[in-house]
Amino acid sequence: MGTKSKIALTAVITAAVTAFVTANAVNYVDKHLAAFLPSRTEEENLINKINTVESCLDTMYLYDYDKNSLTESAISGMVESLGEPYTHYYTRAEFTDYIDAISDEYTGIGVVVSVNENDEIEVVSTFENSPAYAAGILPADILVKVDGEAYTGSRLNDAVAHIKDGEEGTNVVITIRRGKEEQDIEVTRGHIEMDSVSGEMLDDEIALVRISGFNAAAQTGGRDTYTEFKETVERLSGEGMKKMIIDLRDNPGGELSVVCNIADMLLPEGTITYIEYKNGDRDTYSSDEAALGIPIAVLINGSSASASEVLTGALKDYGAAEIIGTKSYGKGIVQNVMPFYDGSGLSLTVARYFTPAGKCIHDIGIEPDKTVEMPEEYAMYYASSVPHDEDPQLRAAIDSLSD
Repeated sequence: MGTKSKIALTAVITAAVTAFVTANAVNYVDKHLAAFLPSRTEEENLINKINTVESCLDTMYLYDYDKNSLTESAISGMVESLGEPYTHYYTRAEFTDYIDAISDEYTGIGVVVSVNENDEIEVVSTFENSPAYAAGILPADILVKVDGEAYTGSRLNDAVAHIKDGEEGTNVVITIRRGKEEQDIEVTRGHIEMDSVSGEMLDDEIALVRISGFNAAAQTGGRDTYTEFKETVERLSGEGMKKMIIDLRDNPGGELSVVCNIADMLLPEGTITYIEYKNGDRDTYSSDEAALGIPIAVLINGSSASASEVLTGALKDYGAAEIIGTKSYGKGIVQNVMPFYDGSGLSLTVARYFTPAGKCIHDIGIEPDKTVEMPEEYAMYYASSVPHDEDPQLRAAIDSLSD
């Protein structure tokens, strides 16, 4: 038999197999015709399509597959396709990590990351005295790999899970890009106890209070940032504090209820912030008439975000503090966290928040009353690591309260 004859015979066999499969598919369609035909509404069409695909996989698909895994991937893909960096679906393991991250203690390296406009995983900040902080990971570093595995912003949750997937004392190699150069940094996972407030007297009257994050109490019953702040203020008042500098530089935010409790301590009676939902409904957070009643200066920079901006915006609108430093990050939206019965969860952007004067600072940020840049040699440092006598922003705050 010649080559052409073989090709012709192969074509006939292929056509026969294709015809057989097509015939079976037609029979399947005949039996499930409603699922393939358009329905009266788009919603019905979508439901029919999903049900039909699932039915085809169950009855016709050649290979075995994990239905639960497929469903998880489908839900994750649906949510991630929104392309909105603060809305995520979390598997059970990922959701456990997420809850740990917004509590005041967990096992990890102590780094806060987000997705930038280039779909890269960017470091927002690290927690003071954390393994990441000690290893030299800095804000604006781009996380490229974890233990040699490459990650992009679309796999943010996977990257975070990989970083935290180990017991205390184990090592993880983080590949970061700083400028144009990549480098590997080995970090030892540790128990991250996020004491988020520190305070010290700078002179006989002025105290410096640094808040590194607005953290919820740990599931094991720890203290939240509000409790830490209240205890720090009481201690410093006993040491003679009459004026206060609140340092929110490199503070990525945290729990809205926690920051509102702190704002209530500092502000007179009135609105702290309000959030507005898609349907126009509002929730308002208010302070009572009791206030600390001392002069305050607030330090911010480009890594002061979210809850940090709630506190800054409220103090600025009331004229209760002078804001010093550089423009804040600009995150003015609120997420609801929704746990599912199986331990998975959803973080969903549901509202915008507004300052007492009705300003939404999302993608805008808060301009300081007095702009003070950091020296070039400290541009890539955490503000907390800059010596006091070489920190012009801190010096400006002291001068402001000394006038």
